[in-house]
Amino acid sequence: MASSAPFGALAEAGGAAENLEEKVKEFAEKTHESPQLERETTRGESIMDSSDDGEKVHRIKQLARTLTHNSVKNANGEHVNPFNGSDNPALDPLSGKFSYRAWVKTLVGLQSRDPERYPERVAGVAYRNLGAYGFGESTDYQKTFGNYPLEAAGLFRRIIGKRQQTKIQILRDFDGLIRSGEMLVVLGRPGSGCSTLLKTISGETHGYFVDEKTSINYQGIPMKKMHQDFRGECIYQAEVDIHFPQLTVGQTLEFAAQARAPRNRIPGVTRDQYAAHMRDVIMAVFGLAHTINTKVGNDFIRGVSGGERKRVSIAEA
Repeated sequence: MASSAPFGALAEAGGAAENLEEKVKEFAEKTHESPQLERETTRGESIMDSSDDGEKVHRIKQLARTLTHNSVKNANGEHVNPFNGSDNPALDPLSGKFSYRAWVKTLVGLQSRDPERYPERVAGVAYRNLGAYGFGESTDYQKTFGNYPLEAAGLFRRIIGKRQQTKIQILRDFDGLIRSGEMLVVLGRPGSGCSTLLKTISGETHGYFVDEKTSINYQGIPMKKMHQDFRGECIYQAEVDIHFPQLTVGQTLEFAAQARAPRNRIPGVTRDQYAAHMRDVIMAVFGLAHTINTKVGNDFIRGVSGGERKRVSIAEA
């Protein structure tokens, strides 16, 4: 099950950034005003001085790193809109100093001002008596010239529509609860039904059947309604990557961002601006910025590597 449905709410940094900035400024002023340490002739004192300077530099770097992880605000104490070309490099996905934590916290801070317009997307999944089954034919024997006439009876049954198929139970009486923000790891040997369990939860039931007694809900939303009205929130990412190999990575992710662009965007942000910015952010987070103009490719068309193609699939979902 892809990780697009459950989104946990992130805590807002609030005024911590401002207080931390003041502390950094005060610390820097004190360090600048203090007289420089003179090197003593003795070896021990010179080593002590250098260690003190190193500790001060380390503390400044720690404070600066903490500031980067906090949300970004303007002079009025309001969160900066990251979609409108902010001057802060921490919010610019094309910058080498981009911080995805600061970007997420800033975006959450903007949306928290109007919770009715930007409701939190949180959803878990619970299932009881989950079962799945399919039908298959029994093992056939190898055709030879001598036994081929015996196939006539089976051919006649196929013509009249009376094929003998055996019911194969894939899953039986599975119970589970996955809360919002949690991750479930499904382990099992090949053929044990791991993929079938994930497909059933995500609604990809083509080719097999779900037991009638199976009950699945997504934090109160029935299974049928979830897969009809909120299809994009519950996705199964298969092992095989399916893409348009002729498209570049940038085109692929921008199209996915346009398809998932919400109506209730931040005021002043168009759909194209939203899609282009989200493409750059996702590529920066997944380490794909250098492949923006490279074709996705497949087994026959040269493109990105296998690991990069898998990251494109996850980013697209």
